[in-house]
Amino acid sequence: MQRRVRCAVALALLAGGMQLGGTAACAQKFVQGGVEHSEKLAPVESKFLPGSVWKEGEKDGSKSTWIRIPEWLAGTWFADTETATLRQDLVGHRESAHTPFNFRAKSRFSYGTQRDGRGGIWHYLKLPYTSATDFPEFVEYHQVLTKDFTNQAEQAVSFKSMVAAARVQRTSKEIVEAFQQESVTNYEPVEDGVIKMLASTRRYDETGKPQMQADNEARIHRVEKFSPTAKDGSIDMQKSLFDYLRSHKMEYLIPVELKASPRAL
Repeated sequence: MQRRVRCAVALALLAGGMQLGGTAACAQKFVQGGVEHSEKLAPVESKFLPGSVWKEGEKDGSKSTWIRIPEWLAGTWFADTETATLRQDLVGHRESAHTPFNFRAKSRFSYGTQRDGRGGIWHYLKLPYTSATDFPEFVEYHQVLTKDFTNQAEQAVSFKSMVAAARVQRTSKEIVEAFQQESVTNYEPVEDGVIKMLASTRRYDETGKPQMQADNEARIHRVEKFSPTAKDGSIDMQKSLFDYLRSHKMEYLIPVELKASPRAL
């Protein structure tokens, strides 16, 4: 499980200065970008409900898969500033009057794990996985349940994630609040080593009703070129990819000399 310490959460930026505003403009914006949030979600599972005792869910990585990504997305990326383009209260139908504004948000992430026999780059999508964020009064757990990848076009990709979240008392491990998040992130290349990110996160309560939405954008720079990853814990990444290709009738992407038995890394 990943653990991190943060002093702010993007969705907490629905502060004062709200003004009346409908959702049509926002919906239109994201439909045009190939993104549309769910109007309503199913209720959270009973194990996430307030009053329950927090327990670890499915083993991290038990539903992992592989996705092929474009060359321009491969590598390690870094950003330290994002621009808030929308902060919207979906219950009171109000929109912040203070957007756009810039805020500090350091992020470093990588895409690309292995190459196939024809040079294509594949990313190991580990699912589910759990992260924990420490706050003074509680620990907030986020379990990423699904992450769908869409290669919309040669110059645009999209990830859509579903997250179950629970705020848990430190000592008793009792869940005091539960909610869900649907996050959509689009990437497109700007120039060599620079990509543009458009991200939208909608929060829903434990019953699945939408509560708020936060949209951000950023220019993100590549800080390391793609390099194949040999292992993820005890998992041989090359063998895992080749097993995936075999099971999905894509054996033609495995080098001839390795089709019978992938080499040990």
